[in-house]
Amino acid sequence: MKTLIVPIAFLTCVVSMNGPALDACGAKFLVATRSARFQRARYTTRPAAILVYQHNQDAGVAEFLAKLQTTLQGVGHKVTLVAGEAALHDAAATNQFNVVMMHLAEARRLRDDLKSWCPHTSILPMKDFVTRAEAARAKEEFGQMLALPTLDTQVFSMVQAAYR
Repeated sequence: MKTLIVPIAFLTCVVSMNGPALDACGAKFLVATRSARFQRARYTTRPAAILVYQHNQDAGVAEFLAKLQTTLQGVGHKVTLVAGEAALHDAAATNQFNVVMMHLAEARRLRDDLKSWCPHTSILPMKDFVTRAEAARAKEEFGQMLALPTLDTQVFSMVQAAYR
């Protein structure tokens, strides 16, 4: 009996490999394009109008915010990038935004002004290499905080949470 187990297992493998690889209707689409959840994550169902404030002219900050703008626009959000406090005031006063994203220190400094310029806008502060105490304090102040560096999917979920 032990001598028959190996040949039977081998024949079973050969026969199962000979049949079609995807039997279920529609399974080929899930394999070819990953999954439905991945496709939904690539495009938002509720696009937000987002204002991103560039707090300084540093090349690294400008590059990061341009990439953030491109990433958010890629999933369907309408993103406006402004540099300078005067441009922030003009954009916030003339347009209706759902979310304002800016550096944590600038969010603390400009919070009252933003609430007067656009009262129904949610502020999403972001900071790189934040400590737990600082993150807890920021979440207490603003309700949410984007700790950098992070994955794109976490950025999308934070924007959706701020938009609600």
